[in-house]
Amino acid sequence: MKFKRIISYTFILVLTIMLLASCAQEVEEQGTEEPQEQEDKVTVETYYPLAVGNQWEYEGVGNEYATYTQKVVYSKDNKYQIMIDNGGTISANIYVINDESLIRTYSEAEVYDEKNVLDEEENMEDIIIKAPIEIGTKWESEGNQCEITDIDATVTVPAGTFENCIIIKKIYKESGASSNFYYCKGVGLVKSEYIDDDFEVSSSLRNYKLSDK
Repeated sequence: MKFKRIISYTFILVLTIMLLASCAQEVEEQGTEEPQEQEDKVTVETYYPLAVGNQWEYEGVGNEYATYTQKVVYSKDNKYQIMIDNGGTISANIYVINDESLIRTYSEAEVYDEKNVLDEEENMEDIIIKAPIEIGTKWESEGNQCEITDIDATVTVPAGTFENCIIIKKIYKESGASSNFYYCKGVGLVKSEYIDDDFEVSSSLRNYKLSDK
């Protein structure tokens, strides 16, 4: 009888150790998930991928220059050159990106040979997107007031339906008119609309191609 009790106690002890070891392993595995969550942290760059070769084509309504294309042609460190062709002119633009913001620091019109302008001196400070990516984030850009008004919008354009978009509203200091810019994770700008009383101009994404670089 005494022997049976010893066997029972031994079995219970072994079972308890196995359960404790299992719990410890679960805690350890849960702990390893935290770095992955940090890796998935949403950054400014998430909403405007700027690898060389990326290009976007927009369909415009309300103005002949609302139809345009954008293409990333050069990069250097955290600077990227984007060529914008609206049918009237082709401009070379420098965008600088970091953890806090995406800023257009240079723009030059009538550039038809895709010359590299990345070393040109800054001639503007147009803040396109600013962290933190949350409703209510506000900033001033070239005297205009900007604010993130939504972070979970759904937008349907010729290129498809895009979810989890942020909306940035810009109010222009001179006219009081406003624009809404819709950015989708991993895609970039999917729609923009300019509104001034009853006058409205919009550009919607028609096609896009993202590089694997």
